[in-house]
Amino acid sequence: MPAKKTAPELPTDFTLDLKLDTLTIDEIEAIEEITGQPLDALNKPGSKRAPMLKAMAYVVMKRKHPEFTIEDAGRLRLNLKGKGKADPTEANA
Repeated sequence: MPAKKTAPELPTDFTLDLKLDTLTIDEIEAIEEITGQPLDALNKPGSKRAPMLKAMAYVVMKRKHPEFTIEDAGRLRLNLKGKGKADPTEANA
């Protein structure tokens, strides 16, 4: 009987880097295949962002964890870098 596949341990502090220059062309293509949308749909006002973020998290995590699945990506908590107000409780805010 084959061994039961265990889900990879998910990081608790995963940061999704949304800079396009961090993605390979194959990763961009995979994101567009998964979502059925062009990558620039992420910035379109009124568009759903969760499918695009899920696809991006999936391709980024696959770099280090080849067994990572799209379902695993859906369980990640994201810490988005970039535009946002500084947290006054942070030491370097």
